[in-house]
Amino acid sequence: MAPMSVRTTVAFDPVSAARLERLAKRWGVSKSETLRRALAMSDNTQPAKAGKAPEFTDMTPLQILDWLAVNPQVPPGWGERHRRKLRELREVDARIEEERVNEQARTKVAEPNPPYSA
Repeated sequence: MAPMSVRTTVAFDPVSAARLERLAKRWGVSKSETLRRALAMSDNTQPAKAGKAPEFTDMTPLQILDWLAVNPQVPPGWGERHRRKLRELREVDARIEEERVNEQARTKVAEPNPPYSA
């Protein structure tokens, strides 16, 4: 860690203070180091341009999560193609399951009553 040369006082609302505390514990560092790391990460994250998706293919999953944390609001329509495909797959699965249940109901043979035992 570099020697400290500037001291700064910050004020957080209770929710932000709790988030800072949790993140510091998760990373196992001081709150000051947590803030330094968060600031460094924010410099490396470019905000979304209106209507334009970032190039996720060049990002690691952690970088994508970092980007989403900084940019929680994405333009309308993002991911719509994937949602449609998922919806289609679910509909196909539902039809297959319905056919399977109907087939079981048609082929199910009524079991004879067990003989009366005295």
